[in-house]
Amino acid sequence: MRKMPLGLMLVACLQFIPIIVMPINTLKGLNPVLWGAIVALFVLLGVFLLQRRAWSRVASIFVQGFNVIVRILMTLGNIVQPEKAGGGINTELVISTVLSLILSAVVLYYIDQPDIQLQMQG
Repeated sequence: MRKMPLGLMLVACLQFIPIIVMPINTLKGLNPVLWGAIVALFVLLGVFLLQRRAWSRVASIFVQGFNVIVRILMTLGNIVQPEKAGGGINTELVISTVLSLILSAVVLYYIDQPDIQLQMQG
């Protein structure tokens, strides 16, 4: 059995972070059932990544790519704060979006490396 790369272990355990990087008010407003679904999804993805299942790498790519698309659309639609006089930029949203995009890009870059692809083929 091949040795598990440290980066793959980190991705398996920490790939949920780009998804939950949101403004505090957004996190507080999430339903507990939704939190449970998010936790279950990432626990399963992490376990199967550690087992080197090829589909889990593809699923992780899908989840991180979907995060990128949703973040861009969400930010474009909510970048201006209508509740403030004169609008104003929602800096908390912009900062959390940029951070989330960077973290998702790191995960995507790492799990798309040829040596990780070979590890995941069994």
